[in-house]
Amino acid sequence: MEKFGFLAIILVWGGLFYLLFVNGPIASNFGSSNFLSSVVASLNTNSQSQGKVIGISDSQGNFKSAEIHFNQSVDIFDIEISKNVSNGAPLIFAGSNHGLFISRDNSLNWYNFSDVEHKINSDSQVYKILFNPNSPSEGFISVFYQGKGVIYKSHDNFFSLEKIFEVNNEAVYDFNTDGQNLYLGLSNGRLIIYSLVKNASRILTTFNSPISQLKVFQNSGLIYLTLKSGGFWVSTNYGESFGRMAFLDKYSGANKIHNFEPSLLNNALVYASTDYGLIRSVDSGANWQVFKSLPAEKQMISAVAFKANPGEIFAASSGKIYISLDHDLNWQVISTGFDNRLISIIKPIGDKIIIGTKS
Repeated sequence: MEKFGFLAIILVWGGLFYLLFVNGPIASNFGSSNFLSSVVASLNTNSQSQGKVIGISDSQGNFKSAEIHFNQSVDIFDIEISKNVSNGAPLIFAGSNHGLFISRDNSLNWYNFSDVEHKINSDSQVYKILFNPNSPSEGFISVFYQGKGVIYKSHDNFFSLEKIFEVNNEAVYDFNTDGQNLYLGLSNGRLIIYSLVKNASRILTTFNSPISQLKVFQNSGLIYLTLKSGGFWVSTNYGESFGRMAFLDKYSGANKIHNFEPSLLNNALVYASTDYGLIRSVDSGANWQVFKSLPAEKQMISAVAFKANPGEIFAASSGKIYISLDHDLNWQVISTGFDNRLISIIKPIGDKIIIGTKS
């Protein structure tokens, strides 16, 4: 009798697992075999939960700490929502120093994620996640693992991956696309263009410092980038040449740019978070203004985000989020409780903002 009882338990749990993940509503968003492999990987490796790594705030200013179901401290490098979901809750991804994390419940819970072949795992670093605006089903991800920096392409939310670029002993800290090409910013200062049409790459230019962030605009030849050593650089000819915007050199800490956010409606409008404070340029970085109205307790701003319509600004400093809904005339302050971690990214998604932190 004990043997039959044991067998019955296996059948019950096996049938439930099949219904939920292989032939049920969860599987419909992912593809059953791919999702099954990833779920098994997560259940086997992650058994603890931690807060104060990712947080969510709604439009009323209510803040909640998300749960990271992982047993090591996590630093968040990037957050992106999938454009490739047919039904159900949207998939939200986070790149980190321990691989890729995924949330299916509007960022309340996060689980470590692996593709089918485990090319992405908890020992890898994921620096950037990108979906092609011209082809939303096409996603790209920058991974550094075992001394190699790799760009993978995927059409199924990173369950299966195709390697399209690899470099030894360097990482791709940031990359962007104009729809036809990827522009890759490397940790050795090289800017590389990769043609999605020809599947070929070439070096555009080399800087004397790692490229920390870059933004490419379609059909204009305009590229913005920043370096780890400092400075805001602009190209108007698709990256063939760059000029450093010297205005920021006059102000201590202004060249230490943590991240920047250009307007999607007006490419010349750029917001940047710096050690000097929150700054804005309306002429593509030639001149800048500091936000004196921002009621931050400390000068340094660690992250910024901007929604061009209806003109909402988000800034982070010392564990607080500052929000202006009227082009910086008034500010709302949200205390996150993340006082011992640096807010590294602010991601507006719908009527919510998601923040990621690092130690």
